[in-house]
Amino acid sequence: MTPKTRDEFLDLVDQLIFEMEEVLMCAQDEGDPEDSVFSDLLPVYEQLTGDLKQLHAEVMQGRHAFGGDRDLPFMPLVNKWKERLPFHNLFETLNAVNKQGLTG
Repeated sequence: MTPKTRDEFLDLVDQLIFEMEEVLMCAQDEGDPEDSVFSDLLPVYEQLTGDLKQLHAEVMQGRHAFGGDRDLPFMPLVNKWKERLPFHNLFETLNAVNKQGLTG
C-alpha cells in the first residue's frame, strides 16, 4: 500500500522502525562478532533506525517538507546496502512518496 496521507506515511515509518529494531535485536542476540559479513551491517541498521526516528519526529512536528523530487537523506545508505537490507522495498516506497508528495 502506498501512503497517501501524513498518518499513512507515519505508519510506514513506524513499520520500518519496528522491522529494523527487530533485525537489530536478532543481530545483537545471535550475531557472531567474528562474522564480519553480518557484524559489519550493525552500524548501518543502527544508523537507519536513528534516521527513521528522526524523520518520524520531523513529520510529527511539521518540519518535514514532502514533494520537490528530493530523496530522503538516508537513501544513499539504503541504496548502497539494498542487496543486504531487509525491507529495502519499504524504504523505496517511503522515498517515492516523499519525492512525489502526499496525495490525500
